[in-house]
Amino acid sequence: MTLSSPWFLLLVFLLPFFLYVGWPTHGASRGREFTGLAVRLIIALAIILSLAGLEVVQPTNELAVVFLIDASDSVPQLAKVYSVSYVRHALEAMKPTDRAAIVVFGGDALVERPMSSSRDLDTFTSIPRTLETDIAEAIRLGLALFPVDAAKRMVILSDGAATTGDAEEAARLAAASGVQIVVVPFLADPSAAVAPEVLISGVSAPPHLREGESFGLEVTLQATRAASVGLRVFAGSQVVAEQTVQLKEGENNFTLPLKAGASGFAAYRVQIVPQAGDDGFYQNNELAAFSQIKGPPRVLAVGEAQGRDGVDELTALTSALKASGIAVDVVRSAGLPSELAALSEYASVLLVDVPARDLTPRQMTALQTYVRDLGGGLVAVGGPSSYGVGGYFKTPLEETLPVEMQIKDELRRPRLTLVLVLDKSGSMSEVSGGAAKIELAKEAAIRSVELLNPGDRLGVVGFDDSAFWLVPLQTIDDPTEIVNRIGTLRADGGTDILAGVRAAAEQLEPDSATLKHIVLMTDGQASPVGIPDLVREMHDQYGITFSTVAMGTDADTTLLRQLATVGDGRYHFAADPASVPSIFTEETTLATRAYIIEEDFFPEKVSFSPILSGIDAVPKLLGYVGTTSKDTAQTILISAKKDPILAAWQYGLGRSVAWTSDATGRWAKNWVGWDNFPRFWTQAVRWTINEGSQDNVAATVTRDGENATIMV
Repeated sequence: MTLSSPWFLLLVFLLPFFLYVGWPTHGASRGREFTGLAVRLIIALAIILSLAGLEVVQPTNELAVVFLIDASDSVPQLAKVYSVSYVRHALEAMKPTDRAAIVVFGGDALVERPMSSSRDLDTFTSIPRTLETDIAEAIRLGLALFPVDAAKRMVILSDGAATTGDAEEAARLAAASGVQIVVVPFLADPSAAVAPEVLISGVSAPPHLREGESFGLEVTLQATRAASVGLRVFAGSQVVAEQTVQLKEGENNFTLPLKAGASGFAAYRVQIVPQAGDDGFYQNNELAAFSQIKGPPRVLAVGEAQGRDGVDELTALTSALKASGIAVDVVRSAGLPSELAALSEYASVLLVDVPARDLTPRQMTALQTYVRDLGGGLVAVGGPSSYGVGGYFKTPLEETLPVEMQIKDELRRPRLTLVLVLDKSGSMSEVSGGAAKIELAKEAAIRSVELLNPGDRLGVVGFDDSAFWLVPLQTIDDPTEIVNRIGTLRADGGTDILAGVRAAAEQLEPDSATLKHIVLMTDGQASPVGIPDLVREMHDQYGITFSTVAMGTDADTTLLRQLATVGDGRYHFAADPASVPSIFTEETTLATRAYIIEEDFFPEKVSFSPILSGIDAVPKLLGYVGTTSKDTAQTILISAKKDPILAAWQYGLGRSVAWTSDATGRWAKNWVGWDNFPRFWTQAVRWTINEGSQDNVAATVTRDGENATIMV
């Protein structure tokens, strides 16, 4: 018998206490109580012996052996042959009751043969990683192969040159499990001297460089004896340095003068070319270091070369930046990267009259993270498809910019009655982009509620085979109740567009609001009979405007485009249903007719900013998109109505600028020909470029066995 934790036997001294507490006191049932007490004492004693690790060891004539064979590169080939021969002879000498298993290991361990009484040894098929030696993993795998009913022995055939793992700790674990460990150190020729070796133990380059900057690449070599080796440095696939160096025994440090190339991520790969007989292992003859090479600031301009109303949105702006030495890449909205790695190649991003519906949620979130967490810059340039009228409300764009999309002055907003006519047919239950269409429709309606003023009126009509008022036409007195009603919308049934439009018309025609607007959204098709005539009648006789949203390619785009035309509204095609909420906020904002302000005015300077450095007076503007500056933002220029024209702020690690007018001949006609036009935009963009924001970031990788710790 053996005890693995004998200290638990001290608990035996508690048994007299259990005996005292449980001693019977009633005569009538003393026999039964004595029996119960005995059972409890036996159970307590069994628990104590279990905690003490009581084991009854019985002798056995069976022996189980696990052979661990080192197949790493540090073991000479002849030694590997001897190892296999050793195991073969051992198997032939086994007794009939003995069994054996084989594990082949290097950087990892593989079972070549499970526990078996066979004396045959086939050709090895296991191929471990040979660049490293992990004896500890081989021991742990070998322990799992032992049966419980045999004596256990582990034979390790290795040169003992472990490069990872804790072999001693694994050996102690094996010994505690009753395994006898036998070590057979194998060398090709025990009398031979250790082969000479040259290796690269370290390469270091500055983490940040400028184009054309001279720097020193630090290289550390190790040699077991004096030698002469060739040293070659690659930058990518190009050789940038090559020389012969003399090594002394031990550590050798060299500094190689290099010059940084073009901007981007650079890998400097160092190779040594030893002479014959001076090196034992080729695997450690190469190592690399990495640098980020910065060039002139690059800016990404996002927008349409020809805007939606035919105005060239980009040429004047990008030409001004390029003339000031800023490299500009131009892409359409779909080309805005949605990955941080791609965005980080740019110092700042310009959104030029880009509506939110043209960007995916992933693109907007990536842009927000780029500014807030990576220290990037953002400049939003206005136009009739930007800010509130571009659907920025409640999006990551609004969170990133220094302005809010709503005009807070209620006196400037005429009273609006808005009716949303929403398709709730069965097809609206389909999932697109991770969300059901009906859920996106509800989110869109809720955003419209949040944009409206308390004096506005809203109604929501749902339709399938018939129509019903989900939210009866009412003022926005209790937005929470309206939102809760919208949340009850469920998808089922067919598609009767006429029923939905007729229900809206019956309630909206007699309404006394200054502005009356309907937004119809559907993903299906229905009979068009009577619908265009009804929409035309609403517009011509009652001044009701009518916009349509086609959700996906299954919608009747021809009919919806016609309805928007006769209703003096806007037609939207949402190829990606995820853009529908932004379209609804755009429609709600446009319906108020208060957000696009087209009037002549001279912007008034209300605070100093480096953006206006050297600029004492600015030309007249002809229009802008109304917004409200956030409390912590800096408002620099304002309109005659005190709305922000130029605002800026720090957002996380980065900066963003909002210019609510445009940079074209539409509203900024007098600015495009202004002498300081290039200076103004160059200073606006450069203000957002956070030079050196990442220079104080250092990353180190520390390896501990099979684990690595990355510290930034």
